[in-house]
Amino acid sequence: MYNQTEAILSQYELEIHEVKKGRGSHICQTDQGMKLLVPFRGSNEKGVVLKEMLQQLLSHGFAVEQIMTNQKGEVVTQDEGTGECFLLKDYIPGVELDVNSKEQLQAAIGLLALYHRASERVQVNLPVRLQESEGLVVDSRKRHYRELIKTKNYIRNRKKKSEFEQVFMSSYETVLATMEKSIAVLEELSNSQGVLCHGEVNQHNILCDKGNWHLVNFENFTYSWRMVDLANFLRKVMEKNNWDLNLGNELLEIYRSCITLADNEWRQLYGLLLFPERFWKITNHYMNSRKSWISGRDIEKLKKVMEQESRRRDFMENMFSF
Repeated sequence: MYNQTEAILSQYELEIHEVKKGRGSHICQTDQGMKLLVPFRGSNEKGVVLKEMLQQLLSHGFAVEQIMTNQKGEVVTQDEGTGECFLLKDYIPGVELDVNSKEQLQAAIGLLALYHRASERVQVNLPVRLQESEGLVVDSRKRHYRELIKTKNYIRNRKKKSEFEQVFMSSYETVLATMEKSIAVLEELSNSQGVLCHGEVNQHNILCDKGNWHLVNFENFTYSWRMVDLANFLRKVMEKNNWDLNLGNELLEIYRSCITLADNEWRQLYGLLLFPERFWKITNHYMNSRKSWISGRDIEKLKKVMEQESRRRDFMENMFSF
């Protein structure tokens, strides 16, 4: 029987002792230490840039996973049968960030600031196609805006509306207005300089091992505003902590003690956090699911988002005085 993992690992100069399944990956014990085999949806060109980026981060003092090349000297290894692509990188042990622990959140945002400082010194030859990802900050939110209108039109035309659909329609106008304001702010800043961002800064990609904190899984790195990383992290944390203003202030002070935010970056952060990302994600999941049965969990999520909306609004008004 064909074993894909074995076939991929055979393309590396390694002696494999043991392979265990991880979350969407395979943990490999080898003669060169613990490695992690992960799927990679980018091009080989992007894989090369990623490897160089991680090498430079390490050389600038930011401890981070490194990627191995295969026997052909390639960064991305392809399964010839399925066409799927993989990376083999260092395995970083640790426990995921606890979003309910203030001390851990303080350590995590300090780690993010250190990463952004180190990334300022990274110089790689970015293909034009990867540089263009900066424009996606505004374009993706415009697309989400159009999708929300499409969802509204669909639900409005349904004769008998479910509880989920009733909650959506009662919230729609407010959410749409917030989206419009967010997009207007971000469009004013669309010519701002981009940097190499992690792309998915959340609790799953921040690990603690014996008191040492690590940022992992850079496969979705983007060339964008560094405030995209900061906003992603803060949104996740604030949602889990009911938009606690004191906590938000403390975390931002830690970040700003390491990195001075220019006025345009402060407005970027405002525009990004203003966008109702969670509301869009829940309704997008609804549109891509069968309508004959709507998960009670989705109804709960939508209600919770709207219950938190006044807290989120207060957070934004207090945090961003302009």
